[in-house]
Amino acid sequence: MKRKSARIVLLLAVTLVVLWGAMFVTDYVRCGSLREPIFVLAGITSDDGGSGTYHGLGYTVTVRKHISTEYGIEIEYVEMRVFGKVVSASIT
Repeated sequence: MKRKSARIVLLLAVTLVVLWGAMFVTDYVRCGSLREPIFVLAGITSDDGGSGTYHGLGYTVTVRKHISTEYGIEIEYVEMRVFGKVVSASIT
């Protein structure tokens, strides 16, 4: 019985790590290509179309936008930090 419950706990832990990895990689790729992350919650945002700091599980994304008269809202800067270290940044 102990072996079966240990196996279930291990399987659950591996599943959670894989899901977190998938969320992190998705947001990492989007930040590297100057797009907004998906799996984050809004922190402090501005009134300029969504500039601000967004928080994920273990990482933070800073997005800077501006409003253009010609193109509308444009992303000009995205920076992703994991535990305080910059891992991805894009600038237009």
